[in-house]
Amino acid sequence: MTKQEVINELKSEQLPVIIQGAGIVGKVLLELCNKEGISVDCFCDYSEKSVQSHFCNLEVIHTSKLKKRYEDAKIIISSAAIKDSVDLLYDLGFTNWYSGGVLLKDVDVSQSQADVELDYKKFAIENCILCHDGYMNPDKLFVRSVDLIITERCSLKCMDCSNLMQYYQAPQNCDKDMLLQSIDAFCATIDEVMDFRVIGGDVFMNKEWPIFVERLVNEPKAKRVVLYTNGTIVPHEKDLSLLKHHKILIIITDYKELSKNLTQLVDVCKREKIAYHVLNVDEWLDCAEIMPHNRTNEENTQIYKDCCAKNMVTLSDGKLFRCPYAANANRLSAIPDCKTDYVDLFQESLDCTSISATKAKVRDYIWHKGFLKACDFCSGRPLSGNEVKPAVQVDTPLPYRKYDAAE
Repeated sequence: MTKQEVINELKSEQLPVIIQGAGIVGKVLLELCNKEGISVDCFCDYSEKSVQSHFCNLEVIHTSKLKKRYEDAKIIISSAAIKDSVDLLYDLGFTNWYSGGVLLKDVDVSQSQADVELDYKKFAIENCILCHDGYMNPDKLFVRSVDLIITERCSLKCMDCSNLMQYYQAPQNCDKDMLLQSIDAFCATIDEVMDFRVIGGDVFMNKEWPIFVERLVNEPKAKRVVLYTNGTIVPHEKDLSLLKHHKILIIITDYKELSKNLTQLVDVCKREKIAYHVLNVDEWLDCAEIMPHNRTNEENTQIYKDCCAKNMVTLSDGKLFRCPYAANANRLSAIPDCKTDYVDLFQESLDCTSISATKAKVRDYIWHKGFLKACDFCSGRPLSGNEVKPAVQVDTPLPYRKYDAAE
């Protein structure tokens, strides 16, 4: 369906129009609807925090409660996680959904009133467009994003880090050759990835980060390369030219006084015209526990279904995991090594004659995996979960049970 066809359908019939996702992309879509004469009733969102206030002067309804208010509606999806949105809407009985990505094509983002940096606005819009295109083209193995772990080292030691950095007794940088081989294997398998999220720890703790970032920006299958940092480290002057690459975006999390070099890092980005976005965080989800809960398969299926991180595909030493929790718990040997929890790309055939079988395996893992054995060790990560104060520091690594290879 073309953009104009979607606009025409949204204008036809006497059904209310709702935008799913009360965020940057949702605001741009509302502006587009207003321009086209499409009346929007409200927003809906999965986040309990989002539904506590109005957004763009419209009510925000929790998605799970839509059916209590609307017998039927036309819903424009703004979330990049379109498959999760479609599945939930179908579960609720809503079948009239429309891709926001289709509507956003050719939109001049610079004219939007969304109050964030233009580079981040462009990133969010491009993310929505490509993810929606990938969903609606099932013959293409498109991956929304992949977290690339390049170090276990972090300049902070946060007690509730969801990536489990607080458990590493002797954190190390990842092996350079292993990382480059992992990137090669992953890129041989997929057709396109919206963004490589380069993570740790803190990405700048690994002094070899430019080697991996340069490999990624030169990868034609990768549309974006996003570096995550906590505002404590400013890259060396000699590496700044690489960060100016049009594919790169730096996400800086602001932990107030702990992010001691945030102002300096932002000033460098502004001066050098490096794309960046400062992420302000008031709370974290309480999801850093590692312990077996001995749930039933049905209970773990629900934990997985509600998880907001289940699509954060993570690459760790050639192994492809559904989320960074599972990847780091495996690195720590904090959970038994379950071969069905990941796809070991180093054990798969990547030659031209058999790559299609590997692609099919990866596609099935990404799109259809029900839950991981690792889910039973996780306390769960729903958007409406328990919250804790972010970045509370600990002096020593946290203890945990370590499993040997035989368990």
